[in-house]
Amino acid sequence: MQKVTLLAIMFFISFFSMADEGNGKSKNVKPNSTNRKDFQGILKYVEYTPFDTTYYKVYISDGKIRVETFLSSNDKVPAEKVMIYDIKKHQVLAIKPAKKMYKLLNAEENNMGTIEGCQVISNTKNSKTINGKKCYQYRVINKTENTDVTYWIPKEEFTFYSKMLKMRNSMQRVHKYFFMLPNYQVAFPLQTVERSLMREEKSSFKVLEMTETTVNENLFTIPAGYVLNE
Repeated sequence: MQKVTLLAIMFFISFFSMADEGNGKSKNVKPNSTNRKDFQGILKYVEYTPFDTTYYKVYISDGKIRVETFLSSNDKVPAEKVMIYDIKKHQVLAIKPAKKMYKLLNAEENNMGTIEGCQVISNTKNSKTINGKKCYQYRVINKTENTDVTYWIPKEEFTFYSKMLKMRNSMQRVHKYFFMLPNYQVAFPLQTVERSLMREEKSSFKVLEMTETTVNENLFTIPAGYVLNE
């Protein structure tokens, strides 16, 4: 009787093990996040400061990012400047269309460390919809620097933004504080507002359009006839 019971147990274990294999499931195999497909397409966003308003058009495709800067909302005219980030090659190109010149910049990634005095508030439960995506509020406050930055971030994962910021080596507080967020590696804020502790607005940016599409690879190359600015 014990022998029959043992055989029955072994049969069921074998059966369910085969069923799991047939479904492609394994409790010992974790999803590989590096295989996740990142956003590819075109972004348009605007940045406000007390002094000026700047518009950006961004092309993203397979580890390459092209950022075009405009002084007005008309992006049909030549851009004031163009930055091309090649994340895989750790290369940054700065292009001046008006002068038909380009320059290769130092692209070493920043090892962003903890900023003293920053308090991160990530469980506010506040949310709002931006460009059809539900975004959640994250705040970083630094009393020493008299700064309170709010980030509105969707749940979708975007890896391009943090990689670009590391290569950009920006000293702006909204960019430095971003690396204090617990999910910065996969976060992309669709809106950011920087204020003083007295709630006076210092700067802000907001994504106006976000379109997933195939991007022409020629956009990430140096145009013919452009010369190197040593």
